[in-house]
Amino acid sequence: MRFINKAFQRFTLLIGCILVSLVFIQISVAQTGSLAGTVYDGNTKETIPFVNIISEGSFKGTYTNEEGKYEFVLDEGDYSIRFSSLSYLDTLVQVTIVNGETISLDIYLKPDFLMMDELFVSADRVTKKAQELAVLRKKRNANLRSYEADIYKLAILGNEIPVEKGSDETKLSPVAFSERQSLIQHILKPERYTETLIANRASKNFFSEYDFFSTGGPPLNLNQELVPLSILSEDMTVVGPISTRSGRFYYLSDTEEDDSWPEGTVRIDVEPKFDNRPLFEGSIWYNEITSDIIGIDVKLNDYASTNSGVFSISNFRYQQTYQQVDEYWLPNKTVLSATLKFITSSAPIHYKDEWTWNNYRINPTDLKAEDLELNTSLILPNSHRKRGSYWDTLSTKTGNENLVYLEDAKKYVEKNRTLRMGMAVMSNFFRLPYQLERFYLTNISDIYHFNRVEGHYLGLGLRTPLHSNYEYRASSGYGFSSKEASYTISGYNFIPGTNIAPDVTLSKEVVQQYQDYEYNRTPLDFFELRQSMNSLMFGTSVNNYFERKGVQAGFRVRFDVESFFRVLYLNESHKSLNSNTSFSLFKNKAEPDEYLNNDPVFPAQNGDIKGLSFHLHHDSRKYLRTQFLRDYNIRDFGWLADAKFEKGVSSFGSDFDYNRYRLGLKFNIPVFSSHFIQTDLTLGAADSGTPHQRLFNLNGYVVDDYVRARPFNTVSFKEPIGYRSSIVKVRYKFGSSITRNVPINFIQKSGILISTFLSVGVIDDTPSLEPILPYSNAETQAEIGITAFKIFGFLYAEFSRRIIGDYGNSFGMTILF
Repeated sequence: MRFINKAFQRFTLLIGCILVSLVFIQISVAQTGSLAGTVYDGNTKETIPFVNIISEGSFKGTYTNEEGKYEFVLDEGDYSIRFSSLSYLDTLVQVTIVNGETISLDIYLKPDFLMMDELFVSADRVTKKAQELAVLRKKRNANLRSYEADIYKLAILGNEIPVEKGSDETKLSPVAFSERQSLIQHILKPERYTETLIANRASKNFFSEYDFFSTGGPPLNLNQELVPLSILSEDMTVVGPISTRSGRFYYLSDTEEDDSWPEGTVRIDVEPKFDNRPLFEGSIWYNEITSDIIGIDVKLNDYASTNSGVFSISNFRYQQTYQQVDEYWLPNKTVLSATLKFITSSAPIHYKDEWTWNNYRINPTDLKAEDLELNTSLILPNSHRKRGSYWDTLSTKTGNENLVYLEDAKKYVEKNRTLRMGMAVMSNFFRLPYQLERFYLTNISDIYHFNRVEGHYLGLGLRTPLHSNYEYRASSGYGFSSKEASYTISGYNFIPGTNIAPDVTLSKEVVQQYQDYEYNRTPLDFFELRQSMNSLMFGTSVNNYFERKGVQAGFRVRFDVESFFRVLYLNESHKSLNSNTSFSLFKNKAEPDEYLNNDPVFPAQNGDIKGLSFHLHHDSRKYLRTQFLRDYNIRDFGWLADAKFEKGVSSFGSDFDYNRYRLGLKFNIPVFSSHFIQTDLTLGAADSGTPHQRLFNLNGYVVDDYVRARPFNTVSFKEPIGYRSSIVKVRYKFGSSITRNVPINFIQKSGILISTFLSVGVIDDTPSLEPILPYSNAETQAEIGITAFKIFGFLYAEFSRRIIGDYGNSFGMTILF
């Protein structure tokens, strides 16, 4: 009986809950009303689709359908409703929502003539539809924060050969392949993208060993106003054909598709209006019923063809189909294809790389920006050692049409021995950035370098692989002229669950007076190697050297992947070092005793430094993976800030009581297609002389992507430039549009890019921390110059002429590799 009573009680309780819920539902329904109507163009009286309708002060909103109609359900009360659409003035209306009633309200939006450009917003129906598609796609993906996906890539290279002897019909004869299985991780805000190679294998062929195309990492988004591309290390920006600017750059026409496509599919054909800039041509398919883009098949026009001086790429084609994942449309299959031509061969090679996307994970909660490396590609250890059985059972390659060529490509063996040897050499050259990045050596110069104090230096430096949470380095070596050993041990490791890391450096090293370089994460620093070659060949000994021995210890705080703040305690001793050797390959008789380490203005002094150092670094630029040494660390548009303040404290026991700071700002601003403006602002000041004052102030190198750049090329290494300096440098990079039009065949084919620059600064010997902007009693220095880079893919040359000032030479010349 008790059991029946308990059951009855539970039953009555359930019925009571249902009745209460029904009452609340009824009350809720009774307390809502709606606003409905149609939105029209105030001039043409045509309906406007996809108009944003927002309740001011809330997150509630909707938008009109393809016919311009809308219905907006709201709770009872007074509202301010905003109607907004591209190139129309916003309209704000006040409404009162009444229980259970629908208010009929038609809206007429007025065109915003101040914002409109007759080329920007076209009256053409198809162009307007393309613009609407771009706006709608952006709205639908507004809540897409990040995703992960598995991806299978198979690249095939081959020659076109006749089907039969004498036949005009051709078929692809595969000669090489590259097969990859990857995990894609993409965060949209802030944009971070990483492709982790789980497994990869390739034929013994240098152009199979490396992905030729680096199209910004994630799949191209042709809805963007500016689509960034990096093809063969050449950065380009292309206007998207499905964007609000499509009418300015493209002729657009549409056609209904046949039954092979889903019902309601329409094809928009794209044709460039201009032939003097890179643009797309081809077709985009969308579903007219749902306004979803379901396919892309475009290629870059002839202007976008690129050349490295060793080989060229043309006919770049991009194809993509989409799948619906939750409410988002994401790639299903991506195909890249192009024609490659080498200077040593008249026969072109055809390239086709097919990506198959699988197992999407939308907005994963465990994916964070700091978890993604800056590289767009990470190669897992032993990823290239996967056996054939792994690839045979790989389910993610299902549907990849390139598989029909794979067996033929695996069987191909190059018969020419010389060509095989050349392929092996080039394979290692092109993979060098990858290999070095995953390598455990700290820096090339830690193995061997040569200078006037140490003579021949041999050593070994090791580090941990690049990781966002820690880094450890250790190097040691021996100088055969100085007969001294040196070492450096450094590291930081973020405390789990925090963004704080202990940061310690213990060292005894020989340092040039012009050296203040901390932000070095890869072994691709060739500065000291160039200095060694200069000393070996020409016997120069114009640099002051000192021994830095001691410890720097403190902590760093991480704000983002490329943003951190460091606070360090300094306890170092500095000892002046004179030349010990006059050795040079060309037998320059430079007597060591003639080159004492003594600069009349800023000598390398003996003494102890005890004090504090504060270092702030921030880099907002998006990383671009490129394949040549010279371009490996280039980043896309954005800005870089690096600030450092150092204080020697006499009460700590420091022989140098001083304050000094340096601030560097760099901005990259896109202009036109492959052009951009780069601005650099550097300020430095000190209130007294210090052991290596000139470099810290400015006459040395401001850190930018592991490459050092002198602000004034016409100022030599040994030129003292004072306690205070302020310099601005503006550089205009032309991309490839200049060299392609130069009527010299070699330059057109070399792939050389050009930039011009103007550097203006003021220099003052007054010991003061005040910046010399505005101008005080300081001396002005200015130079103009021209730069040629990507010469044969990796050489860099800069020529400048001094136009104002008394420092340095009248002309400056720099060649880097």
